[in-house]
Amino acid sequence: MLGPVAALLVVGTIASGAVAPDAAAQDYPDKPIRIVVPFTPGGSSDILARTFAQRAALGQPILVENVPGATGAIGLTRVAKSAPDGYTLAMGASATFVISPHFNFKLSYDPIRDFVPIAILAVTPNALVVNANLPANSVGELVALAKANPGKLNFASIGTGTGHQLMGEMLRRSAGIDIVHVPYKGSPQALTALLAGEVQLFFFPAFVDALSHLQSGRLRALGVADSRRSQAAPEIPTLPELGHQIVSPAWHALVAPAGTRNAIVQRLAAEVQRVNSLEEVKQILAKQGSETRSMAPEALLEYIVSEHARYGRLIRDIGVKAE
Repeated sequence: MLGPVAALLVVGTIASGAVAPDAAAQDYPDKPIRIVVPFTPGGSSDILARTFAQRAALGQPILVENVPGATGAIGLTRVAKSAPDGYTLAMGASATFVISPHFNFKLSYDPIRDFVPIAILAVTPNALVVNANLPANSVGELVALAKANPGKLNFASIGTGTGHQLMGEMLRRSAGIDIVHVPYKGSPQALTALLAGEVQLFFFPAFVDALSHLQSGRLRALGVADSRRSQAAPEIPTLPELGHQIVSPAWHALVAPAGTRNAIVQRLAAEVQRVNSLEEVKQILAKQGSETRSMAPEALLEYIVSEHARYGRLIRDIGVKAE
């Protein structure tokens, strides 16, 4: 059942004619479709968009255009202001839809009101990883160590106001421990600091960036910050299993401008599901440390609304301010 905010948005979509009979939706698509990736080429959003575009069978080509800048805001703003005809889509992500909007009040787009979610292309679980020299082989041992040494353990992030910091703050609150946040400019720098012992723990997509170090024994993964175990490492328990309700996977979704007809949204969602069911796509995602996760457009809308509100409450409660 949809919540009040999502229900209001769906009603507004119906009122705009999204589910009314229309010949245009039946003929869709009759020209090339463009997916705007609001980041530079080579990143997760770009790889996922191109993986879908190259395998979609909609009768028209799908072009991928990179429009980076302002942490995704430039590209997303362009799509938000585009005609809601299904020919200009965007790659949305957890970072740009449910986290960064709480830090940037000057955004020229609203992630909830200005877009219609279509489908999730991939989810990437984050893991709590520690330096192998740390005398903690489990989350319980890590918490005990932190309580015995308040203020002496550091956790890395890729910047203040990022999901990586928020996961560390969630652990601090859940476990009742005093750990120190150390922000870095990016994941490579944070990983280097973790390997060097400058910081002792880090939440990040360990099964991509740190897989070789996990396999070599230099790093140790203690738990996955998700509601289900990672397909890449099913032997690692989830943090909720261990008593810490830290659920913060990174996700990437295909979205359209608000007002896009429901028939078009449903057709695109069905095609994403078909492409994601291909074995070769599952293998591509696995190499990225990602996995598919099927969710209908209506359920995805509800999920985004809920996550946006959840992160907003957390950010207000802990008083985090972006640099």
